[in-house]
Amino acid sequence: MVEYMGKKDQTFIPLQNAEEHMQYPDFDAMWNRLETQLPGPEANLLPVDQNAQKRLRARRVAMIAALTATLAATPVIAALSYNWDSLVPYSAGIRSALQQGLGQSIEKSVTQDGVTLTIHTAVVDDYRTVLLYSLRMKGKAATGELQFAKMELTDSQGRIIGGQQKTVFNKERNEWSGYFEADWAPEDLETDVKFSIRNVRALSMAEREFSLNPFEGKQEYAIGQDGIEKLSIKPVPEGDNVLLSTAVTFSQPEVKSWARPEIGVYKDGVKLEESLPGVVGKPGENGEYTGVLHYRKSDLQDNNVKYKLLYNRQEWQIDKDWTFDLHLDKQKMLSGTVKKELHIPMEHAGTTYMLEQMTATPTQIRITVKREPYARFPLLKNFLDIDGTLLRGSEVPKVGDKPEELRYVFELRPGVQVTAETPVTFVAKHEMIEHRDAKDPIRLTGISEEKKTITTLVGGYSVKWTYFKQDGNLYLQSECDDPAFGKVNQTYMGTGAKSIEGKQVSVNLSGEGINSVTKEYTNFSGTEADIYIFWYYTENPDKELRIKLNG
Repeated sequence: MVEYMGKKDQTFIPLQNAEEHMQYPDFDAMWNRLETQLPGPEANLLPVDQNAQKRLRARRVAMIAALTATLAATPVIAALSYNWDSLVPYSAGIRSALQQGLGQSIEKSVTQDGVTLTIHTAVVDDYRTVLLYSLRMKGKAATGELQFAKMELTDSQGRIIGGQQKTVFNKERNEWSGYFEADWAPEDLETDVKFSIRNVRALSMAEREFSLNPFEGKQEYAIGQDGIEKLSIKPVPEGDNVLLSTAVTFSQPEVKSWARPEIGVYKDGVKLEESLPGVVGKPGENGEYTGVLHYRKSDLQDNNVKYKLLYNRQEWQIDKDWTFDLHLDKQKMLSGTVKKELHIPMEHAGTTYMLEQMTATPTQIRITVKREPYARFPLLKNFLDIDGTLLRGSEVPKVGDKPEELRYVFELRPGVQVTAETPVTFVAKHEMIEHRDAKDPIRLTGISEEKKTITTLVGGYSVKWTYFKQDGNLYLQSECDDPAFGKVNQTYMGTGAKSIEGKQVSVNLSGEGINSVTKEYTNFSGTEADIYIFWYYTENPDKELRIKLNG
C-alpha cells in the first residue's frame, strides 16, 4: 500500500491573502516510517506522472551540503560524499557503484528563464539508467519541492522511456539536487539518448486548522482556497483506535496533481503518530482524493488535540523544455556483471515458482521468476544471503505485460560484491496461507447504531465480529486474538447476482501482525444481514525456505 508523502516536518511558506485561521509554522526534517514496509525501489520513488496517486508519507527534505559544487569538479568523488539515503531511500546500489568508480561523468547544463539544470553523472547497467542532476535558479523563491510535468528519456529509435524521480532542496546552496531512474538500459554498450524535462513547478506547504469531533459521524468543511473545494471526514471506531476516512474535492482539477492533501493531528504542537499504518491518495468513487488514518482513541479524547489540513500550493512554474543530448556508456558496469542461469524450482504449500536467472550488476541483483499467472507465493519476505550478508529484497509482481513473470530485486550495499564464486542463497520468510473453506454465513441481528459483537469459528480460530450502523452505512469489524490467524481478507453480503462486496475501510499490510479488518456496506437500511467470507489467511512468521543459488 505505497509507497505513500506526509507533511510532517517540512518548511512552510506563508500563503498570500491568507484567512485569519491560516497558520504557517516551520518544521526542520521529514520522515518516512513506512519506508521499510514498502515493497520495493519502484514503489517508493516519486512518479514523474503527476496524476499518479500514492501514499505520500515520505517526503524527506534533506540538508545536502555540497553536492553540485563537488560534482562540477569530480562527479564520482562528489557522489561518494553525498548522503544518498536522504535523496533516494533505496540508493545503496548506486552508492556502491559510485564508490567503485563506475559513474559516467556527464556535466552538461541547459538554462531556461534563469533556471539552470545540470546533468552531472550517469550510472548505466544491463537493467536501469540513473541520472544525477541539480537545478540552480535566479530570482525564484526557495521551496521544499519541485515537480515536473515531464521527465523522460528518448532512445536512438525515438522510443519514449519514462521513469521515477526525486528532487530535494539544498538549503545551504539554495539549489535542488535530484535523481532520475528508468527501468531501461541500452541494448548496445554505447548509445545516444535525449533527456527531457518540461514545466518546472515549485511547491510550498500550507495548513488549515479545523475543529473535529472524532466520535461523531461524517463532518464536512468548506475550504475554498488554493483550488481545494471541500474536506469531509468520517470517523469510524475500531476497538482501541479511531479510523479517520478522509476525502478532498477540488474546485480546480489540475490542483489535484500536486496538492496531495492529508490530515495532521497535533497535541501541544507535536504531530501525533498513527497507531496503525495508513494510506493517502487513493481515488474515490467520484474522483475525490481519499485517505485512511488510524489514531489511538485515548489520544483523540484529549481536549488539547488539534486537527489540520496539510497540502501543497503552487508558488511558481516555468513552462519550458530542458533537453539534453547524452551519450551513455555501460562498459564499466559490465565489467562487474555476473549472469547465471538457474532453473531452480521453489515450492511451498502447494505453490511452485521457477527461479530462472540471476543477474548481479555492481548496483543490484535481479532474479527472474516464472509462475502461474498472478500466483502468489505463500512466503512474503525475500532476502539474499551473500556470503553472510543479508539483503532485503522487493518483488516486482508483473514484468511488462507478462503476468506469468516477476522479478526479485536486491540493492547491493557498499562493500558487497558478487563474483562467479560468491556464495549466494535465496531466503524466503513469513508464511501466509490463503484459505477458502469458510462457507457458513456470519449472521448479524439487531443491527443499529449501537455496537454489537458476536464470536464465530473461522477455520478453527475464534474470530470476534463487531458491527454497527453510522451515517446510514453498516460497519463490520473482524479480529482474532490468536496471532496465527492472518485476517479475513474479503466479505460479501447476500448470494448470487444480488451479493454485495464489503468495501475495505481499514489499511492492513500483509505480514505486519495486524489481523483486524473493517468493512463498510453503504446505504444499509435493514436490521439483519448474512455475511459470507471469500477467503481468510493464516500466518507463521517463523517459516523459512532457503535455496542455494551460487557458490
